[in-house]
This record gives sequence, C-alpha cells and structure tokens, in this order.
Amino acid sequence: MSSVRTGDVALFTGAKKVLAVGEVGAIFVNREVADTLWPPSSGGKSWHTVYSLRDFVPAEVPYEELAELIGYSKNYGCPGQLVLEGDEARAVIEGLRITTRTVLEQLGIEKPPARDPLLDQRAALEQQHTPIISFERPAATTLYSREEQPLVMEFCATLAITAERFRSPVGLCDIYVQGPDGVEVLEAKSRSEHRYVREALSQLLDYAPHSPRPVDRLAVLLPDPPDERELQLLHRYGVDCIHRVSPGVFRRVSAPDDRRHLMKRLWTET
Repeated sequence: MSSVRTGDVALFTGAKKVLAVGEVGAIFVNREVADTLWPPSSGGKSWHTVYSLRDFVPAEVPYEELAELIGYSKNYGCPGQLVLEGDEARAVIEGLRITTRTVLEQLGIEKPPARDPLLDQRAALEQQHTPIISFERPAATTLYSREEQPLVMEFCATLAITAERFRSPVGLCDIYVQGPDGVEVLEAKSRSEHRYVREALSQLLDYAPHSPRPVDRLAVLLPDPPDERELQLLHRYGVDCIHRVSPGVFRRVSAPDDRRHLMKRLWTET
C-alpha cells in the first residue's frame, strides 16, 4: 500500500466480477483503528493500514473484461490484493471510463473540499503525514457510470480506429475520435428521453471548443431511438444521433449538412 495515494482508484471484486468502484481518500496507519474495523483472529496478524473512500459506486464488470483491459488471460481470477500502476492502471481507468474527483479538482473543474482545522490539529498531534479531510461529494459528479459504460464500450468496439477521451476545463468528453472523416466528439447517455438528450447536447456544445483539434462532427450516443422531438433538437444544432439497433449494431441519423456547416464555426470558437 506504500504506493497508494489519495485519488487512486480501488476496484472491489468478488463473485467473478468487479462489484464496486471507489476513489481512495485519506490513508493512515493506526493499529487500534484497524483492529476495531477488522478484529484479527486469535494468533492472526493485524492489518494496520486504513484508507477511506471519497466515493463508492456499485458496478458489474465481469473478470474477463477486467483481465482483457489489464492484458492478462481471460481466466485470470483476481486473487487477493493487486496494485496496478503505469500503463496497466491507465488501461483499466480509461477502459472502464472512471473519472475521479481528484482529477477534476486538479483540472480546476471542481473545488477541493474545505479543510477542518480541528481535524488538522488532531492529525498534527498524532504525527500523521496524511491530512485528514472531510469528504463530501457533489451529486453532479460521477465516478463511474454503470449504465453508460457498457454502451460506450460496445460502440467503441465497432470502430475501426481507437477511441480516446480528452480533458478540458469543463469536463471529460465520453468519446473522441480522429479518423479519415475528421474529428468527432460523442457524448453517451443511458436513456433516450428529452432531459438526457438535452443534457448530452449541452455537454457537447461545452466540450467542442476545447477539443485538441477542430471538431468536424458532434454526436449523441443513445441506447434506443429517440422520439422525433429529440432528434429535431439535435439536428437543429447540427448534431448527429447514433442509437443502438441490436448487439454490436448502431445506426447514425445524421444532421443536415447545411445545418452542420452553419454550426461548425460556433463549435470551434473559444
């Protein structure tokens, strides 16, 4: 645990799947606290290291999917505790589309939580090197989207090129594609009702000016065909709609070319 830091991602496994995703909060070594949480068996060892979680979200990711992201064989059983670093950790975080609050704070998208002076004084007295922080997570921030992640992964598997993401002062986009037809930014939603489509549209218009390269297309990715009203809303702003038809099959309903060309200048203006 010596390499684990606040903001790192913790995956909780069991029953041959990832059951939850967490974000590491405060880390400290305290035998009394640890033994209170996990009383050691008679003659057994004590687990001294304790860490809190800034967030905890239920998940349902099969071991096979996790093993593939790490680069292990599909029958890998995830025994005991495993700490991934470097490219392996990055592959899992990007593959499962995990966004920690710590990253958003580093980008200036979210403000760090207020520190409690009394807790800081207590930490100093106990000579702890890790600051104790009261963690309160805004409901608007999502560590891991259980509903949207499978849809995004299924769609990305149909692409002939590798999909990416980019960070910006206003957030992280869902999908960023640089292909022979130009640059496209996509935002995925778990449902096709009006408020989801409207939210995706506003996010795309917010992300587009911050794209690493000028955007040629914007698209909303949905699990089902939207109603005509939602489709017209997207097309009014030159945004395509891509919806799932069947497993591994997606249909694109493109915005009119003249509308896209009209809106493209607004997409790219900063």
